[in-house]
This record gives sequence, C-alpha cells and structure tokens, in this order.
Amino acid sequence: MSIKHLEKLVICHIDCSIWSGRKKLRPEDFRLPDGSQLPPSEVASLGSKKICDPEALNHFERLKKEAQRQCELVGVKFLGGYAIPENLINSITPELDRIGQEFMHHKHLFLANYDSVTKGWVEKHPNFAEAITRAISPIQDVQERFQFNYTLYRMKPAKQKIALENKVAGMGQTLFSEIARDANELFRLSIAGKDQLSQRAINPLKRIHNKLNGLSFLDNRVQPVVDTLANLLNRFPTIGAVTGGLFHETVSTILMLTDPDKLKMHAETYLNPNSTSKSDTISTTPSTSTQKGDLVNNPPITTQTKVATKRTQEQPFGNSQSKSDNENNSIEQKQTQSLTNKKPHSHYF
Repeated sequence: MSIKHLEKLVICHIDCSIWSGRKKLRPEDFRLPDGSQLPPSEVASLGSKKICDPEALNHFERLKKEAQRQCELVGVKFLGGYAIPENLINSITPELDRIGQEFMHHKHLFLANYDSVTKGWVEKHPNFAEAITRAISPIQDVQERFQFNYTLYRMKPAKQKIALENKVAGMGQTLFSEIARDANELFRLSIAGKDQLSQRAINPLKRIHNKLNGLSFLDNRVQPVVDTLANLLNRFPTIGAVTGGLFHETVSTILMLTDPDKLKMHAETYLNPNSTSKSDTISTTPSTSTQKGDLVNNPPITTQTKVATKRTQEQPFGNSQSKSDNENNSIEQKQTQSLTNKKPHSHYF
C-alpha cells in the first residue's frame, strides 16, 4: 500500500480505562507458620489481591470489547488505533457514542453501590477481611479510573517518513491476519462437526466480505478474495441452510481464509496468470468485482482461468453458476457522509 492511501483513512483511537479492583499484596497480608518467611522481592513478586467482586466490573470489559469489535468490523489495527475507510467512519460512530453513554451509566451505578459491593466482598471472604478492608481505595480514586472516549484524526506524513511508510506497508498483512482470526472463529463455531451452514452463520462471512471490500486498496491481493466471496455469497439461498455441494465449497473457502499465506496464494493465482502453464487452464467461474459495501448481484460469467502447475491441483472456488437474480442475497450498506474536518475529533463521556 502506498502512503498516499492514508488520505482515504481516518484513524479511530479508543481510550478506555477500567479500574482493576485489585491492590498489590503486602507481606502483612500473609499468615505464615512460625519459622516460615516470604521470598525476597528480588526472587519473587507477591502479586495482587482482589478487593472487589470481579463480576461487578464485567459490564465495563464487555463494553470495551464491543467498541473494539465495532472498529474491527470495518477497519484494521494501526499504530494503537484503527484505520477505517473515510466513507465508513459514520457507520460506527453512532455505535461508539451509544457504548460511551452505556459505559457512563454503569460507572454511575457502580460508584453508587461501591460501599455495598466492597463490603459484600469482605463478608464473602472473612478469613481475609482485614487484608481486603485495609486495601479498599477511596471512591474518588476509583471514579477517576473509569474513562471512555474515542478520537478521530487523520495522519499527515512528516518529511522523514520512512518509518511510517514501513507501518503503512504492513497494513495489508495485518488485514490478512485479522481475517484469518475471524475465519478461524467462524469455522470453530459454525462449521466444525456440521454438515450445513445456517442463515445466522452466513452473517460472519458477509462481515468478512464487507471488511475486505472496504479495505481492498490496502493490498492488490485483497480484491480477488473479495470477488471469490461475493461469487459464493450470491449463490446462497435467501432462506434455509446452505447444504450439499455449496456447503462443501463454503467450507473450502473458509479454510482458505483461515490461513494468511493460502489467502495470498489464492489471490496471486488470479493476479499473475502469466506465471502458469497454458496446458493447465480449466473452466471455472470467476467472481465479478464489487461495489463498496455491496455484494454482487449479477451472475458470474464462465471463462478460462489458469491454475498454477502442481502435482496435485486444487479446484478453485466458485465454479457453480449463480441462481436467478430474484434469489440473490445481497447486502446494501448504508451510505454515509464523509468526514471532511481534518482536525482531531475527541468524544468524551
């Protein structure tokens, strides 16, 4: 990816801090038998003790992960934040605003019940009541530890931009790695041990397609993968499970997505047809290109695609004809306004 493509991206940085509910263990917290002693600090650290029920903090961890997932749906990790296509940034900011408001709601509830929460934890562990009580933080300190905000900004390279160029060049690899992570999760939850794919399980595959489609300019090897997924998704039934040959093709495609190296090899087969032998061409159905955020609704055209010469050839994906247009299952993504203000926007809650 060229550094000039930064102009198409907005960086979203999520700043979320959560009080840990823990304090450092001290030697006086231990009851040692006569003659026993703790190891010196240069040998071992004492760790920490919980001064609050961890379940009382679950809401905050959930909201933090939800904010990260929202960014990961359309963006890729970059320099501590998420690089998101400019035309998609407005699709996630309402969700981030909602998460911020919900975070503050749970913060106020937690602080209002802080005394009862810590007291209940002490009563649950009477043998360690003294150590826990001694470590309980003042509510003012706890209040400052809960924060949620996000900032949107653009990056403008400095004159000495070699280091930044290297970071930008690695964004394509980061994208492939994130797709592989999501595909592995999809395989584990919805494919392994099953002989069909439910309509609900199709949604994660659509999200993978849309993410790749929005970030296809990061690496020229992304577009062939986008096309392959679009071709597959266009042949899914609008109701009922995916079964039979189409299910097995879907499994093969998802397995390809789980491996960044295989993913790139698949794309390079289409990008470098001259590197293959003419005697190894086979009839297949290449997928058509996609619009940003949309699945292809047009049936693919059968053509000749060259396949790399190997002792064992792998059947390429997408070699079945599309169903009629009224059976295509397309996704239309909401059009959003582009972010034109080049100054950072911070959103505090």
